[in-house]
Amino acid sequence: MPTLADVAKVAGVGVMSVSRVVNGTRKVSPETEEKVRAAIRRIGYEPNEAARVLKGHRAKILGLIVPDLADPFFATCANAIQEAAREAGYMTLMVASGHQANVERQQAEVMMQRQIAGLIIIPTGLENDYFLNARVGGLPIVSLDRPLENVDADAVLVDNREASMGVVEHLIEHGHKDILCILDEYRMFTKQERLAGYMQAMREAKLTTRVCMVGPLSGTVAEQLPAILASAPKPTAIFAASDLLTVQVLRHLQGMHIAIPDEIALAVFDDFDAATLITPQITAVRQPVADLGRKAVSLLLQRIEGDSTLPAKQVVLQTELIIRASCGCELAGSRIKSKGLAIRKR
Repeated sequence: MPTLADVAKVAGVGVMSVSRVVNGTRKVSPETEEKVRAAIRRIGYEPNEAARVLKGHRAKILGLIVPDLADPFFATCANAIQEAAREAGYMTLMVASGHQANVERQQAEVMMQRQIAGLIIIPTGLENDYFLNARVGGLPIVSLDRPLENVDADAVLVDNREASMGVVEHLIEHGHKDILCILDEYRMFTKQERLAGYMQAMREAKLTTRVCMVGPLSGTVAEQLPAILASAPKPTAIFAASDLLTVQVLRHLQGMHIAIPDEIALAVFDDFDAATLITPQITAVRQPVADLGRKAVSLLLQRIEGDSTLPAKQVVLQTELIIRASCGCELAGSRIKSKGLAIRKR
């Protein structure tokens, strides 16, 4: 069966242009519209069966697809979504994709067969033609934590780039010039934005960037960090771009008997439960996790109960930088704001 991508190829335009013509969400030029409609007639494109079903009666059920329910971030989002949906009179059909795009698609197909009213997804894959077809068929979709690439869908995110800039600038204010960024090598919106924030803060301070990519190809933290810490100049501070990486960094520094912050300062993205149980306590960017889930439900219900043809919008929620001792700060009780990032000292 022809897809939107096939229509775009025949028409010589982008997939998003095809979506806008078929779904009527945004205007395109008359020339582009004519090309798209001619391509549709030529190859016989029509929305897939799941999308056609969605034009009929829908149950008061919201679909929710997350990558991993064992991850505290995703679990907290899911819990908030279930609570908000229940308060609005909707049930939630929830599944975990295991970070596998093919599983994610299969799960979405099953949900659509059950005539869900709308879908909230924390997407894993980058090939999203299936979800694009579903949107064209009328299914309201909201992506959470990261955008659903090439799909006209609402998105609820946090200020990953500005938050990362803020925490790195805080380390720079402590006098650090050699700051190491430790990042997952996986191609993902959140990680790319956090890396961009680090790079911008260092560039504006005219400092040299140093990035340690962690993953199957480049190696683990334990495999790479010893050589980095033995290099010249030696990093005097570390910015870890996720809570999972933070745990690996802490384990390694402890094993090498490297004192924080006396020998190396540490600030991280994603606050976590044990951050205040460690000595010293860890300076971290805190995301409004439950608020992300509640906002996603709010947007989805607006689409379900209102006009689903309005242009998609992106909502960006503010993070907090929780100042503790690992960055070298003394504990305090004040709270200030800087560049849109709420900063709290503890």
